[in-house]
Amino acid sequence: MPFCARCLGSSIGHIGAFFLFLLSNLPNIPISLLFIFILGIDWSLQRWFGIMSTNHRRLFTGILGGIGVGAIIWNILSYGFRLIKGVI
Repeated sequence: MPFCARCLGSSIGHIGAFFLFLLSNLPNIPISLLFIFILGIDWSLQRWFGIMSTNHRRLFTGILGGIGVGAIIWNILSYGFRLIKGVI
């Protein structure tokens, strides 16, 4: 099944977030939300205002959004694991 450029970028971003998690170098929640916001702006400009996006921009914003979503998930899971272990 072929992916669109934004979906491919999102998948790459999710994988990248996992590796950032393993390296203990995840972006914090506000930066992650900024990455998702940038993805949303690109999508909104295309969807609501008819401003066409390029495949390169879709790929780039998809990667940012994927890292943002992945980082939020891994930050929440990491917090939960530390909470269960009693470290916090």
